[in-house]
Amino acid sequence: MRRAAILVALLAAGCGSTAGAHTSSSVRASAVSYSSCMRSNGVASWPDPNGNGLFDKAKITPQELHVGEPEIHSAQKTCQRLLPKGYGVPSSAQVASYRHEMLIYARCIRTHGVPNMPDPDARGHLDIGPGTTVDVNSPAFGTAYRACKSDLHP
Repeated sequence: MRRAAILVALLAAGCGSTAGAHTSSSVRASAVSYSSCMRSNGVASWPDPNGNGLFDKAKITPQELHVGEPEIHSAQKTCQRLLPKGYGVPSSAQVASYRHEMLIYARCIRTHGVPNMPDPDARGHLDIGPGTTVDVNSPAFGTAYRACKSDLHP
């Protein structure tokens, strides 16, 4: 099954902890290089990280980036090497928190007109996008996303 780009991006681009492994400035420098690489590899709207080297989850969705899952996934594969080892690998507490956040988001999406939006799996992943029952490019999903994106905390 293919996962939505929002989830691939969240886990690959800063949902996890880097504490103890690298200094904050080196993590941020790596994340800035990653951003530049993502933009150079087809995701022109990829944002820069915050001061801690993390990305705002609300800004790294297919809707905000104006590209599809294949383009994001391809760029991520190319650019992942620029991030420090362990970057984006969440602890079990972070996974539980992320899953809880994505559950709230999924419920919001259903409330706003996408009744077939699934709950996240045990890791917090939503099975949406191409080849699933949820068309993330539909007007209904776009409307629901705009109403619910504030549930995706940076």
